[in-house]
Amino acid sequence: MKNAILEAAIKIINDEGYDNLTMRKIANAIEYTPTAIYSYYKDKAEIVFDISLQVQKKTFSDVKADLEKNKDLKVDEQLKSAFKVFIQCSAENSEMERILMKSGTRAIFGSNEESVSPEDNGILVLNHYLILGQQEQIFRKLDDNISWMLITALIGFSINSIENNIHISKDWDNLVEIYTEMLINGIKNN
Repeated sequence: MKNAILEAAIKIINDEGYDNLTMRKIANAIEYTPTAIYSYYKDKAEIVFDISLQVQKKTFSDVKADLEKNKDLKVDEQLKSAFKVFIQCSAENSEMERILMKSGTRAIFGSNEESVSPEDNGILVLNHYLILGQQEQIFRKLDDNISWMLITALIGFSINSIENNIHISKDWDNLVEIYTEMLINGIKNN
């Protein structure tokens, strides 16, 4: 039932926009009563939160797969590629990203929840690669908060690109290349 609710919510949001999402519309779409919907979710914010978790899990899964695929590359090249995947996932899910931005429920790339295992926590994984890069002297000594700064930069670039439809421009791939190169160069040893 929860999956049907989420799928209906996504369709309504894509077709009519976030502001027009209501529990009654979701109920009508899946041919249930609004009361049935309320037995799973107290409001549309909870539904959007679950959608955000799905988007986050998909993005992190794609990033982890990219890191695994590129494990033989130098750590800076691995992270640059992973950053590109992160940005591309945001662009591919632009409607969902717009919803998540508007709703304010987005958990960014990682979670501080204790229920999340270390290998499924984006911030911890990013920290691992940053420490590895420092040990290999590829990256300079970095601030303890660099992971959050990098994630914030990636999210900011993604949000701006989506809001201004840059993600659909013919120069998109080149812009992503330039941006990720700039981020990596900002943490590298000179």
